[in-house]
Amino acid sequence: MLVISIIVVTACQKGIDTPPVEFPQQLGKGMYIVNQGNYTVGNASLSFYRYDSAKMIPNVFYERNGIPLGDVAQSMTFWRTYAFIVVNNSGTIWTINTGTGKIVAKLGGLTSPRYIQVIDAEKAYVSDLYNKGITVFNPQTMSPVGSIATGKSTEHLLLFNNKVFAANWSSYNQTAPNNTVQIIDAGLDRLTDSIVVAKEPNSMVLDKHKKLWVLCSGGFLNEEIPALFRIDATTHLIEKRFNFPSLTMSPDQLKINKGGDTLYFLNQGVFRMPVSSSALPEQPFITQQHRNFYALFIEQATGRVHVTDAGNYMQSGYVFRYQPDGMLIDSLRVGVIPGFIGFN
Repeated sequence: MLVISIIVVTACQKGIDTPPVEFPQQLGKGMYIVNQGNYTVGNASLSFYRYDSAKMIPNVFYERNGIPLGDVAQSMTFWRTYAFIVVNNSGTIWTINTGTGKIVAKLGGLTSPRYIQVIDAEKAYVSDLYNKGITVFNPQTMSPVGSIATGKSTEHLLLFNNKVFAANWSSYNQTAPNNTVQIIDAGLDRLTDSIVVAKEPNSMVLDKHKKLWVLCSGGFLNEEIPALFRIDATTHLIEKRFNFPSLTMSPDQLKINKGGDTLYFLNQGVFRMPVSSSALPEQPFITQQHRNFYALFIEQATGRVHVTDAGNYMQSGYVFRYQPDGMLIDSLRVGVIPGFIGFN
């Protein structure tokens, strides 16, 4: 382990010592890739792929700001001309200008932040892996303004009709069951209801019919059959439950297209499913082959499917881009453990 740590730290230092990238004044249209990096190593990074030049700019955050991104970059949320980058193990949220990549503000001192949901110009929520509650902060000033007690950790957040759905994904260091989706009144900042689903609800989307879809892996130790739920977002009633055929499956990364009529998710391959379907798809839309698919994203403007490949979790990963029909466009080399993509 000591030898591996030395190799990883050395590789990280070499990456920092590389000649600076020639940055345009504006990054332009393209996509940000949030590379998580290795836990406790502090080698998280931000890549940017420019559409006009078809070039990948590595280490955008470091090159633009002269400081490292931090330890385990988790997610990215766009708001107005800004983007919030959540760095999980550093307990930090960076605000950057999406056009330049330069730091605008910082919120630190968080426990283990995961995902952000902006409510309005004065309020945003951030979920937390270890803290049994949600932190409320002002997205303009990046100052904390309160918290919401949930009694358990929270993961993905989704806003609908002034209420926020919070997935209770993790069972780490808690006795409360991790098989619920909690509902928070975004006006009162108060927990009002919860929906029991299956273990580890890991991702959620809202379709064109205002139905909430929740994907559950069934638990880290395969305690339950994985399941996909369709829930009425207004009444909170479960309308359908789709059980996966095997206890050992771990589906995750539920996404939806711009039209809100087609679901996508990972399950050792990319699967595609109309929201009107009466059964889960049996065959993958895109096969994983010898890759290690890690995260999935749909570019809303084009319908293109983007899948990250974490490889061996130690070396640089890749982003594979596919046309809406599943035909491979290309692959792009990025940083260590690419876990999130934000389209600029």
